[in-house]
Amino acid sequence: MFNQRKNKRFSYKPRFQDSNPDSYREELKDGLETKWNEVKGGAKRKGNVLTSLPALIIILVLLFVLIYILDGYMK
Repeated sequence: MFNQRKNKRFSYKPRFQDSNPDSYREELKDGLETKWNEVKGGAKRKGNVLTSLPALIIILVLLFVLIYILDGYMK
């Protein structure tokens, strides 16, 4: 009457797994490391010289100087 349900057990084996699970884990780890290195290396930023931070700061300073000079002409 008060029987509890037992856990079901499955004998699942992945389709592409080798017979030795340790070698599978090593291959998976090596594959992930090489993929990560490829992605990390390919994501180097190749920005334009005008969009670099020092160039933008110089342009901003020149803009303020130009505004100051033009303001002097208006007075």
